[in-house]
Amino acid sequence: MVYYIYSRSILMRGVLSMTYVIALSNQKGGVGKTTNNVMFAITLATVFHKKVLHIDMDLQANSTFMLGMTFNKSNWPASITRCLNDKDLSKGITHLTENLDAIAGDSDFRNWGTWVADHIKGVHERTFYFKKLLDKIKDDYDFIFIDTPPATDIKVDNIMVATDYVIVVQETKRFAFEGSKELTNTYLQTLYDDFSDEINVQVAGILLVMLDKTHTVEQLIVDKTVKYFGKQNIFNAIIKSHLRLENYGEYGVQFEDYHDRAMFALFSDLYAELMERIDQFESKGDIADDYVYTPKYLNGKKLTPLGKEISADGLD
Repeated sequence: MVYYIYSRSILMRGVLSMTYVIALSNQKGGVGKTTNNVMFAITLATVFHKKVLHIDMDLQANSTFMLGMTFNKSNWPASITRCLNDKDLSKGITHLTENLDAIAGDSDFRNWGTWVADHIKGVHERTFYFKKLLDKIKDDYDFIFIDTPPATDIKVDNIMVATDYVIVVQETKRFAFEGSKELTNTYLQTLYDDFSDEINVQVAGILLVMLDKTHTVEQLIVDKTVKYFGKQNIFNAIIKSHLRLENYGEYGVQFEDYHDRAMFALFSDLYAELMERIDQFESKGDIADDYVYTPKYLNGKKLTPLGKEISADGLD
């Protein structure tokens, strides 16, 4: 059983900016977090015309590579590490398309925990360092997506205290399942215990990634995850093994044929479901036990009438 103790309300949202800061995370690496993060950001910016900022704070900077391939961008003004060290995130903001900006990641971020320990005094100031910088620019955006490293250290602490909603991306493997439990039940609980009056982070849900839908062990992990977290806390769509998603990671995101449209329809449904979940958290304090998302853009493998109308401005 998982306990969601990160209380939010519509009154709190009324005080805060209307920007939503979303982190995709898991304690295990290689779960598809980066690809899904980029797809969320691009879908919201190009399909729904939301103003989006993507920040790459993963150590491998794969989302920077993926965005660079998508938008033919190879030169970035400043990496996230330099922005943090210079106390100015605006230095790294790069315009990719009409509604999408990004701050690039870099391998130097691996050592940023040491830098902040050496330069910033006090646990509180170190933990909220990134949030204070993000607060200066966040009102320019509707959504900010953060690609997080698979860790539980001061770098991730900085991300989580600045985050409104966490999407736990879980590959259907045993270690990833354990990582989801560790993230939700231990790590976030500890963070909340330390800074309960100053953080508003909530787990939006578990997004499952299945590599082989015919593999009985993977289906077993799906069943265990649903039983442990509760069906209402699992996103309706399961990201199954898609060659198209793998190609996006190698060559950049495209919008050229039916398969691309279906992929954008899938993430349009994930966005619609995310907003329904956020609405329930902020109006009722939790997800209803009987909550079920009804697909609007992709029903099984078939595009709905809404799905057939999807276009991705700046990609097609």
